[in-house]
Amino acid sequence: MLNYNHLHYFHIAAVQGTVAAAAEHLGVTQPTVSEQVRALEKTLGVALFERKATGLKLTDAGRLAFEHTSVMFRAGERLVESLGHGEKDMPRTLRVGMSGAVARSTTTDFLMPLLALPDCVPSIELGDAAHLVRGLRASELDLVLCETDPLETGRRGLEVAAIDETILVAVAPPSIEPTPDWQNLSLLQYRASSSYRWEVEAFLDAKALRPRVAAEADDALFLLEAAARGGHVAFVPRSIARDAVSAGRLRIIARLEPAHSNVYALFQDGEASDLARRAVEVLIQHARMGEDHS
Repeated sequence: MLNYNHLHYFHIAAVQGTVAAAAEHLGVTQPTVSEQVRALEKTLGVALFERKATGLKLTDAGRLAFEHTSVMFRAGERLVESLGHGEKDMPRTLRVGMSGAVARSTTTDFLMPLLALPDCVPSIELGDAAHLVRGLRASELDLVLCETDPLETGRRGLEVAAIDETILVAVAPPSIEPTPDWQNLSLLQYRASSSYRWEVEAFLDAKALRPRVAAEADDALFLLEAAARGGHVAFVPRSIARDAVSAGRLRIIARLEPAHSNVYALFQDGEASDLARRAVEVLIQHARMGEDHS
C-alpha cells in the first residue's frame, strides 16, 4: 500500500529539484527526504529520479508519478479551501449527467440556467444514457438529462420530468427549390441509432418524399453547418436552426410535429434531490421562455 508521506516527500523533491531544497521546504533533514523517496521507489519497483551532481532529474516513471501526485495534491488544496468556507456559504456541487444524444441536439444555452443557480457548482458529465442512469441510482450523479423516458419498471425510486419538446425542422439553403418529391435534394440523415432517424423516415414516407441520402451523422450542429455549406437538406432541432435561419443562411422547408424526441430529466426521490428538483424547474421555465420567443 502506498504511503501518503512518501508521495508527499517525492512530490516536494520533484518540485524543488534537489534534496537540500526539499529538506529545507519540509523542515526535515536531507537523509529523511532521501529515505522517504527511496521507500516509495521500493514500493513502486521503479527509479523515480536520476541523482546527479546538479540535483534530481525525473525519470520517465518519475514524470508519470509526478503527474499523478500533482493532481492529488491540487485536489487536497481545493478540499481545504472548500471546507474553509462557513457551512452556510459552502456551494453545493450539482452532478449532472447528459446523454450524448441530448448534447448533440441542444444548443449551449440549454444548460446556461444551471450556471446561474445560486450556491451551486454544476459538474457536467457526458455519457451513454443507460450508464448515466446507473450512476444516478448509485448516487454518483444528482441529475440525468437524456432523450429516453424510462419504462415504468425503470422508474422505481426516480422522478421523471419532461424538460423540453424537440421539434425538428428541415432546413436547406435559400437558393435550393425542392421538387414536390424532393428527388432533387440530398439529405443529411441521422444514424440508425438515433431516435430522430425514425421520425425523419416516418415523415418522408408519409409525404412520399424521396431525397438522396448523402451522409449520416448524429451531431445536429454538424448537419446544420453541412447543409448551409454543401447545399444539402437536414432535419435539426428548431432551437439549433434558429440563428442560421434568422441570418438567412438557411430556410425552413418542412416541420415535424414532436413525437418521442423530448429531453427528460431524471433524479432520485427524497430530500437529497432538492437541488436537482430546483435545477429541473429552472430548466423547464427556460425551455418555455424559449418557446415563447420562437
